[in-house]
Amino acid sequence: MMGQHSRSEALFYYLRLEDQVPESHLLRLIEKHISVAFVREKLKDSYSETGRPSIDPELLLRILLIGYLYGVTSERKLVEELRMHLAWRWFTGLGFDPRDSASLHVLEESVRTFSGVETVRAVV
Repeated sequence: MMGQHSRSEALFYYLRLEDQVPESHLLRLIEKHISVAFVREKLKDSYSETGRPSIDPELLLRILLIGYLYGVTSERKLVEELRMHLAWRWFTGLGFDPRDSASLHVLEESVRTFSGVETVRAVV
């Protein structure tokens, strides 16, 4: 007898991003061997002490690195793809919390205006 799978969406999913990314995954290897913390020190003079908080420059660098590694040339497309890829979310530290969605929204605005993106590219 042929089985039939019916699509249903659960209200809650019990998973950890950490468990979904294989040990041999490229982004896991990069995380293990390369630190991107230098970007904060390098860019600290570019940020004001007052005003609205910016997107984390380390997060922005990680996202741009993913775009470079996977051949995503459009920042807008990169934000769209970031919503779907578990390994990319793991590497950037973005989970599924609604506050992480707010970070992606801020990133979309940054991408539209290119504020910060060119500065991080210049550092790299």
